[in-house]
Amino acid sequence: MAKLFQLLLVCILFGGTAVANASTNISPAMLEQLKQLPRAEQERLAREHGFDLQQLQSRSSASTSQQRPETLQPRQQSESTEQSKREKSDEPKRFGLNLFDSEVSTFAPVGNIPVPDNYVLGPDDEVLLQFFGNRNQSLHLQVSRDGYLSIPEIGQLQVAGLPFSKARELIRTRVQQSMIGVEAAVSMGALRTINIMVAGEAKHPGSYTVSALTTVTQALFVAGGVSDIGALRSIRVNRAGNTITNFDLYDLLLRGDSSNDIHLQNGDVVFVAPIQALAQVRGEVRRPALFEVQPGDTLGSLLAMAGGAREGAFPKAAVLERFNAQHLRDLQNVDLTQASVRAQAVRAGDVLRIGATSTRAINSVTVAGAVVRPGHYAWRDGLRVSDLLPSLWSDLLMSTDLDYALVVRERDQRGTIEVHQFNLGKAIEHKGSPDDLQLAARDTLLVFHHASYSHQRYKLNDYLRKQLEERFSGNEEDRWLASDELASRSFELLQSEQQDGTVSLNALMLNEQLMQQQREQQQKSMQQQVLAEVMSSFLQELFTNESYLAKSVHLTRSELLYPLLSTIRHQARHGQPVDIVSVSGEVKVPGDYPLAQNAGVAHLVKAAGGLNDSAFIQRAELSRVSTVAAGSGSRVQHYAVSLPSHLNGSEYLALQSRDRLNIFSIPDWNNTFTVELKGEVRFPGRYSIQQGETLSSVLQRAGGLTQNAFAKGAVFTREHIREREKAHLQKMVEQLRGELATRSLSTERAQNSPQDMLLMLQQIEAQSSLGRLVVNLPYILAEDPTADMQVQNGDVLYVPRMDSTIAIMGEVQHASTHRFNGELSVDDYLNMAGGLRQRADGNRVFVIRADGSVVLPRNGWLRGRRASLEPGDTIIVPLDTEYKDNLTLWSQVTQIFYQSAVALAAISRI
Repeated sequence: MAKLFQLLLVCILFGGTAVANASTNISPAMLEQLKQLPRAEQERLAREHGFDLQQLQSRSSASTSQQRPETLQPRQQSESTEQSKREKSDEPKRFGLNLFDSEVSTFAPVGNIPVPDNYVLGPDDEVLLQFFGNRNQSLHLQVSRDGYLSIPEIGQLQVAGLPFSKARELIRTRVQQSMIGVEAAVSMGALRTINIMVAGEAKHPGSYTVSALTTVTQALFVAGGVSDIGALRSIRVNRAGNTITNFDLYDLLLRGDSSNDIHLQNGDVVFVAPIQALAQVRGEVRRPALFEVQPGDTLGSLLAMAGGAREGAFPKAAVLERFNAQHLRDLQNVDLTQASVRAQAVRAGDVLRIGATSTRAINSVTVAGAVVRPGHYAWRDGLRVSDLLPSLWSDLLMSTDLDYALVVRERDQRGTIEVHQFNLGKAIEHKGSPDDLQLAARDTLLVFHHASYSHQRYKLNDYLRKQLEERFSGNEEDRWLASDELASRSFELLQSEQQDGTVSLNALMLNEQLMQQQREQQQKSMQQQVLAEVMSSFLQELFTNESYLAKSVHLTRSELLYPLLSTIRHQARHGQPVDIVSVSGEVKVPGDYPLAQNAGVAHLVKAAGGLNDSAFIQRAELSRVSTVAAGSGSRVQHYAVSLPSHLNGSEYLALQSRDRLNIFSIPDWNNTFTVELKGEVRFPGRYSIQQGETLSSVLQRAGGLTQNAFAKGAVFTREHIREREKAHLQKMVEQLRGELATRSLSTERAQNSPQDMLLMLQQIEAQSSLGRLVVNLPYILAEDPTADMQVQNGDVLYVPRMDSTIAIMGEVQHASTHRFNGELSVDDYLNMAGGLRQRADGNRVFVIRADGSVVLPRNGWLRGRRASLEPGDTIIVPLDTEYKDNLTLWSQVTQIFYQSAVALAAISRI
């Protein structure tokens, strides 16, 4: 004590400060010595020497926190690598291990938490006393090493080994007995630290100094948790050689029971045993993982550990994988809805797999197509079409076809479907009528738009575009994604199923430009293929996928029927023909349709959207394929059908599989046939024609020609001639391309480069076809029956003004046009153009008449005849394709002479 006073006195004297501030000069060593004294003695010295004891305590705590690390902190070893490997692994994770992941959980140090009543006091614990009544005083007392608590003016109390609740009552009672009119409030201050051992399969086993309030789980946090083979359900606490408790961490994790999570004492050993048995739960459960199992665990408790089955699970058909007596994995089907099955014991290595239930609802009805709210609806006994669609105005669209709707029904357990056709308008307006069909469970009601109409088609295009953008980068070559006809194009590709996109091997080897064309063609083919695949996937899941079903309102009649027709084709087998019929000709939507129950010709006409106004209803033709004698073949029979009698119901012909109805057009119905007259016609324009009308009659209706008309130069074009010329040109280009490719593979050196060849082919392909037909208009105007002809739809006649010129073109020195002079011959005009070029072929000069005909002089002297030229003619001088310059000619002649001399020399030696 004298040493302490001496130190304080030295601090005060040499610090040069006031007594009130002397505490600021006390060193940490002095504070430690002061702290060793009883709390009452510390307060007495502080009062006598003017120290602020609370300030000293705060300095002591700060210095202690700087010198000594916080206890009960989880170990900071980096385990992110091991954790990431465990997370990335496809192997199942063990339940509960992530509790100790430092990146997921944090553990704050134990400090200012309330002390429980069962806390057992021991040496170094600090007890806080607050006197009130006749005396107000605060005391900080510390339990000595021998377990006593020294209270000023009262004496020592043995508190070590007592729970905090009993020690508190003991202190209160002693204060009341020793100090009259004074009562005490007792609480705990700083707690002592204890040494514990974490052993076994902990991640970081060892000895740790922790707070006296540390529990088993907190000790595991300090040791980093359990290792990969450590058991979470077998954690023992040994004290003085005896097992105090066996803690099951699953009680805390699954049920929140911490009754066995006891407070540790000095010298306790926390032992983590290795895993004894594991079982796995997979599938439709809330917590699929690996679980530790113990004797007494059952399939029911294992399922409870996994959080139970999900709402979409099917526990009646669970699968249990288990090792049999031969140590081979065996499979068992278990019904977890039965109590006896759930009571079965779990074995090590068991794998319980619970599958999902079917996505199809049992008591449901599907409505798809041209309705306001497509989707799945609940089915009940006696449900009819009018119950689902009670209003024409609020439940259907303006484009809905009221004459044609279908109910698709499963007729057996195999899912074989049958189709029922009815009149939707009558079903809604006349409830309970034969058209108001009574629905069965799992029926599908299909409602269609009129003809080829659809509803808000852009929404379907946007959906398909989003699906395709995930597979294409949106480059310039993918602008096709922005097409407003994306859905229609995809369905056309799906129907055609033509995924051609190949290029000739010879063409590929021609040069880089053709390879580039081939790559572009392949890119286009890939785009078309992906587009068809997306549309196919959409239509295949149309009636089962809820989001797809909502988009069925945007589909046309043919698109909505596509998945139904595909199902019918797939279910066809021997003895059960495909229930599909077709209609062609003058109907709104020709094509294939499902064969409905008891359907006749009238039903098929309604299915196709009805007749066109051009249909010839007096006669149609039904073609039927029938099998003959014992599979020896089949034959097609044709039946004449009177549509009025079938449509009004007076006659009925039942349809059969593969029937085809062809509805003809009214003869000469199309009154839109027109021809066009241009140029020097008194009344030019478009004129409607009838079948068999001649060109001369059309000209008469147009008032004939004007005075300035050049009848011999008339140009007459016809559409089908233009198409034929275009096809011939394309065929010629293909032949040239093949020849060029063959020549590029041969050893013969080409005279032109591949680039020049490709340029030539491109120029030929760019040529437009005119489709001109040579006519003699003067003879037609004179009503010469040999010159006149019948006009066709799309014909064009152009009559130019009077032309009194002669044009010279081709291999002449100066191509030019001159006024016509009847006294000049062909040679005269060629001389006026400067004469022929060196490479001109003078023997094949020809003349093109103004009407398009060609005059070919038979020999050179005919060119001097005056009768060979007329106003508007054109003289053509062609190129000599066999021309050779002098150097090439003499080199070939020299080669011939050389080879002849060598041959003669060889002969002379014989």
